[in-house]
Amino acid sequence: MKIIEFTTKINKGMIAIPKEYDQELQEELEVEVIVKPKRKKHLMDRLVENPVSVEGWRNLTRDEIHHREGND
Repeated sequence: MKIIEFTTKINKGMIAIPKEYDQELQEELEVEVIVKPKRKKHLMDRLVENPVSVEGWRNLTRDEIHHREGND
């Protein structure tokens, strides 16, 4: 028994096998399929991929980031 894992699309009930496994899966085989729900992206992951543009925003300096009130 050999375990092969991949992500693919299902089209009209047909599971597309990636080309890299074509040679290994030509004979009649018993296949077991486990369907995992697509992982929902967290807010921070989505923001990293699609940053929000804010008018007037500027990057803080290192001193501004680490400044604490009362430590002047």
